[in-house]
Amino acid sequence: MNPPSFKQRTLKPNKMGLGFIILVIAMLLAAINYGNNIIFFISFLLISLMGNSAWQTRRHLNSCRLSVYAIAPRHAPEAGVWRIQITSALPNPAINASALGAEPRVCALSAGTSLTVELPLAPLPRGNYPAPIIVLSTQYPIGLWIAKRAFHWPNQHQWIYPEPRGEAPFPRADLAEKKATGSTALYLGDEQFDHLRNYTAGDALNRIAFKQLAKSGQLVTQHWQSELMQSDEIHINFNQMPGSIEAKISQITQWVLQLSNQHRAFTLNLPNHALLRGHDARHRQQCLEALALYLAPPAQNPGAA
Repeated sequence: MNPPSFKQRTLKPNKMGLGFIILVIAMLLAAINYGNNIIFFISFLLISLMGNSAWQTRRHLNSCRLSVYAIAPRHAPEAGVWRIQITSALPNPAINASALGAEPRVCALSAGTSLTVELPLAPLPRGNYPAPIIVLSTQYPIGLWIAKRAFHWPNQHQWIYPEPRGEAPFPRADLAEKKATGSTALYLGDEQFDHLRNYTAGDALNRIAFKQLAKSGQLVTQHWQSELMQSDEIHINFNQMPGSIEAKISQITQWVLQLSNQHRAFTLNLPNHALLRGHDARHRQQCLEALALYLAPPAQNPGAA
């Protein structure tokens, strides 16, 4: 959770506050016109109440501190949520928190407490977007003023992956070509630990995870990326697929999720993009991010000018 780099504060009378101001002005004019000291006294008393209310409203809002968690990636056209944490040094029974453009959440905080809130995020097309501005507001204590604070996190982004859609079968694996060439190339980073699986007859004894055996009594073996050959690798070539650009991207997204869930190796070949090859969670993330940004408008990329 990182502090915001941008804050904006505003303090304005709401509808009730505007009516209150008009009433005080009318009373002052009447007191001046008739020279009535009682009306003068009541008018100045109401002005003092109005001023103290403004100070208290701003004071209570300024007592709030805001921190945020990373926005979880999602697929279009899903709505999202952004988990934030509000900490208040003063009692704040009615704090409104909202991501700009979405419905607010009403929060009640006691003095010295923190509250985790999930703010709704609007659905967006595929791409990479800056995090929305978060606005905190309150009309406490007597509802004459509304104080607002806006927070912005320039390092936070929301990844919107393409919608997974399509029922086409996987492209044919490169098994025949690999056998013909005798190639048994390994994955990049072939010394990285990959996964554990249940022991089967024939597994090497030096692969047994004895620490896991001591903890759980379960006999499992260790496996590494260097043991996973690409002989049955699926090759997804964007240019060899039929249909529109969005239909291709949706179908490839569906394949990426299915192959990743099956822990199968695959290579993604996008035009004007480096080959993406692998099988693990990091590879899935790289593929989904590349698909999200492929031919997306520059405005959707926070790094674009």
